[in-house]
Amino acid sequence: MKDVGKLAGVSKQTVSAVINGKPGITEETQQRVLDVIAQLGYRPHAVARSLATGRTHTLAFLAADLSAPFIGKLALAAEDAAQACGFNLVVYNTHDDPEKESAYFYDAVERNVDGILFISATDRYAAPEAVGASGIPIVAVDRAPYPYQGPLVTLDNVKTGWIAGEHLIGLGHRRIVCISGPQDVLMARDRARGLNQVLAQRGLEDGFRLEPASGWSYQDGYEAMNRVLAQGLHPTAVFATGDALAIGVMRAIVAAGLQVPADTSVVGVDDIDSAAYQNPPLTTIRQSIAELATLSVNLLCDIVRGRPPAQAQIVMEPVLVVRESTAPPQTRQEAL
Repeated sequence: MKDVGKLAGVSKQTVSAVINGKPGITEETQQRVLDVIAQLGYRPHAVARSLATGRTHTLAFLAADLSAPFIGKLALAAEDAAQACGFNLVVYNTHDDPEKESAYFYDAVERNVDGILFISATDRYAAPEAVGASGIPIVAVDRAPYPYQGPLVTLDNVKTGWIAGEHLIGLGHRRIVCISGPQDVLMARDRARGLNQVLAQRGLEDGFRLEPASGWSYQDGYEAMNRVLAQGLHPTAVFATGDALAIGVMRAIVAAGLQVPADTSVVGVDDIDSAAYQNPPLTTIRQSIAELATLSVNLLCDIVRGRPPAQAQIVMEPVLVVRESTAPPQTRQEAL
């Protein structure tokens, strides 16, 4: 550290402040120090730095299900964002299990991480009292428990359902099934509520039907749509509250001898990579995974470093991406 300071023309204390992300250092000085660090290949000793600063420069991310395409990509993006902020990221896979979530919160506290990101498995707030007592900052990502008043970054989920409904109504659909995620997750309820609200506003609430899925996977969407078809319901459109669900829905429709979108239009949410490569390509409501990860990590880093965030609860705007899985209905429509 002394060598870095000598070459950069600053004190050892200034080098330490730059490494630890402390405020009060000009951008020019900060860049000069970082350039010298890169030139020398300097790497501060993690244990010594932790003892000196009381920080581990590590963040924990409690992810709901890393096998899910959306969450897996989100974890990768969060890792990149954390490294850009000078932190390592430890990822825990809760498998949407509140008990595991609670246990991993405990483990993160024992590791003395500097901050915790989490995707809530359900509405239940699984963070134990030990987290609050530790003073470790927490930021909810994508899904938050209910009620939750802490820092969070999420999509405007009611508006997401509303946009999907407006798109389908605009095409002429009047019989719409919502294949929702589990009903113990506020995000799933909000997306379904947004769809129901726009239908009610247009006097079309009799054309709404909710079919909750047991999870968020392709298989969950496939099974939920099969239940709809087994009941003799033939909606002209389906809004699935996640892209993986929507892809499963499309598979069930085709397996039943029907066509997308000729018989049933389908809309998803998230715009995962595979959405554009379905047959037909999936119409969806996009939320930027990279933006969600970056906003979440930056919010947590600001709190960790004692910088009051300008906005502690960030709500991202959904964007409709129209592809070939939606079209005007070709059959006569009646109430579901």
